[in-house]
Amino acid sequence: MNRSHHPLATGLALAALCGTAFGLVGCKEDDAECVSTAEFFREKVWAPTLNAKCIACHTVSGQAKHSKFILQPSQVPGYLDSNMKTLQDLARYRIDDTPLLLAKPTQNGVTHEGGMQLESGSEEYEALAELIRRFDSPVECEDQINVGGYFDGIEQLNEVETLRKATLALVGRLPTDEEIEQVRDLGIDSLDPVLDTIFAEDAFYDRLTEIYNDVFLTDRYYNNTDAVGLLNIDKYPAYWFDAIEDQELHDQVARDTNKGLAREAINLVNHIVRNDRSYQEILTADYVMLTPYTAKSYGVKAKFANENDPYEVVEAKLPGVPHAGVLTSTVWLSRFPTTATNRNRHRARMIYKLFLATDVLKLGDRPIDPAAIATPNPTLNNANCAVCHAIIDPVAGAFQNFQYAGNDYVPLKTTELMTWYPDMRLAGYGDLQMPDDKTDSSEQWLAQQIVADDRFAQSAVHIVWKGLLGQEPLTEPFDASQPDYPEALEAFQVQDRVIQSIAAKFRDNGYNLKHVFREVIKTDYFRAKNVKGELDDLRKNELAELGTAQYLTPEQLERKIEAVTGYPWAPGPDQTPFLLNMNEYRIFYGGIDSNSITERITEPNGIMANISLRMANEMACVSTARDFAEDASDRLLFPYVEPGYLPEDDNQFAVPAVNDAIRANIQHLYEHVLGEQYDINDPEITEVHSLFVNIWKTGRTSVLAGTEGVDLAGPCRATNDYWTGKDLPEAQRITQDPDYTVRAWMGVLTYMLSDYKFLHE
Repeated sequence: MNRSHHPLATGLALAALCGTAFGLVGCKEDDAECVSTAEFFREKVWAPTLNAKCIACHTVSGQAKHSKFILQPSQVPGYLDSNMKTLQDLARYRIDDTPLLLAKPTQNGVTHEGGMQLESGSEEYEALAELIRRFDSPVECEDQINVGGYFDGIEQLNEVETLRKATLALVGRLPTDEEIEQVRDLGIDSLDPVLDTIFAEDAFYDRLTEIYNDVFLTDRYYNNTDAVGLLNIDKYPAYWFDAIEDQELHDQVARDTNKGLAREAINLVNHIVRNDRSYQEILTADYVMLTPYTAKSYGVKAKFANENDPYEVVEAKLPGVPHAGVLTSTVWLSRFPTTATNRNRHRARMIYKLFLATDVLKLGDRPIDPAAIATPNPTLNNANCAVCHAIIDPVAGAFQNFQYAGNDYVPLKTTELMTWYPDMRLAGYGDLQMPDDKTDSSEQWLAQQIVADDRFAQSAVHIVWKGLLGQEPLTEPFDASQPDYPEALEAFQVQDRVIQSIAAKFRDNGYNLKHVFREVIKTDYFRAKNVKGELDDLRKNELAELGTAQYLTPEQLERKIEAVTGYPWAPGPDQTPFLLNMNEYRIFYGGIDSNSITERITEPNGIMANISLRMANEMACVSTARDFAEDASDRLLFPYVEPGYLPEDDNQFAVPAVNDAIRANIQHLYEHVLGEQYDINDPEITEVHSLFVNIWKTGRTSVLAGTEGVDLAGPCRATNDYWTGKDLPEAQRITQDPDYTVRAWMGVLTYMLSDYKFLHE
């Protein structure tokens, strides 16, 4: 490992001085970063010693399974805290004044069946000895993220560039001039008030809907009346709209009712965030979000400002249902159904994944040898199975009031509870068993346990992290034999510190999710732009996952296209854009349907490359002449040039003033389209200027020779207002391009719209 930038490179002596001699909270010595006991354990004891040498035997199913020294693998939630507590408990045992933890692995006066694993005086031995000393004087560090020099040599976006990226990511638009001046050269924290105004925009909640649907996947039921069909028609007047005789009105109301039901869980998220409520309410809310139409489907009376507004949402309660946020939402439960054999375990797995930042499928390797699971009732008694089932089965039991499809609350009777799958653990959470008097409201009880878990805050950071950065948070590598293990481990540890710090601030700020968005945007991960100088292979491995150059989703790219060009990539102003249409490019461009396609494609393929090239060509065609038809002061793309600006005169001599204007407009396009700023004489500007001139020369020569026409293709003309269809005044219309400048600028715009930096963000 390259230790020159490692946060613990100051050595054990300094760590000991900070941890034992002074025992200060957040102490520093010679400007060294504070290293907490927990961090010291993870980096200096767990990774190089316990995980590398001990865990092969010291597990519930290993050769040392009958000893008191049992370690939890990294896939088990809370493994670090659990393992550090195990060591702390064992640290009190001694052999002739030597801690047993040091005597055993060195075989110093005591036999170790695993042989000698540590040499006295080695770095690993001294680290373990220091940890034992730290148990008597623990070190905690306040308000510090100890990342050492991990981000040294990384070029970051400045405040304006970060703002542009944030506005595109959150609300699909470019920042205004006023917003830019609020942050320019004022430090990254100057973004906070601007972001606060962005969080008030409706477009932000459209984006929030996308982020949460990517994990809830409830838009599976968004079309037709799929969500209405989830309701229990024996209990609710689900299809109330069937009484509407006007067929067109009936169909519209049916669609609007269905949309409200399908978005029930996501509307709760939006309601909580919009009103600065605690994110804990996502599970603890004792209400459901209803629209005027969905209230009728449930047969519930609720007070609305406008009974005919299908998008107004208010808090309401369903009679007889002990609400627990999304845990009791019909659409969420239906999206993650159960069976008589699954017994709510799938729902329990999703609870851990979505709200506890834990993938239970990675908790343990499933045995291939059938003999390994020959134990009677293996989910209870076999260590290979219990490693997962001890965690998910109690949570599964807490869903016992919502069976199968989850479309109705039916609490089990006392006699049924007595026979609730005796081969499963009783309902509970971890080691905590659910009290008997909570059975009728078990989901509410479960919600309270989840939101009290530190991992609940971390799970919210994970969702926002993936939504903004396009990457799942790193998982801890466990195979120390891999050649890139040290670099992968350090990458995980640094990122984990950042995420844990954001989660802590999230908790301290009343679980306001907007705070998570602000903090993620200000991280080095969101702002990483480039590297300075050359990197060696080790450093490349460390930084392999750094940066957010994600291939934009179809939804994000469509918004960016319109923000930059002023027009959508669509057949017409009232039609669904190509990138959002399931029958066009939405799926081909890596989107999801929340049903059979639930994972977005993040690495472009040949089809996606061709779609983006077609988009660039067609949008350059649609927007170039239309932009020129506007007054120069109103133009987005070409404020510094006119169609009559020719770079050379009839004698093929360059026209300096015109070329200066062309270069200025290219400079503007770089900033407007790609968010890049270049000096007017930068080689990038010169290269695109040459591209413009070459296209113009070739095209104009063909026009003069009669082999190329002067008329622009129909879609490339500016004859009417795109949005209203109203004809433009004759003087504003652009239907011909006799000098080939309009088409030359189309070529430049195509070049930029197909650029990597436009398609990625």
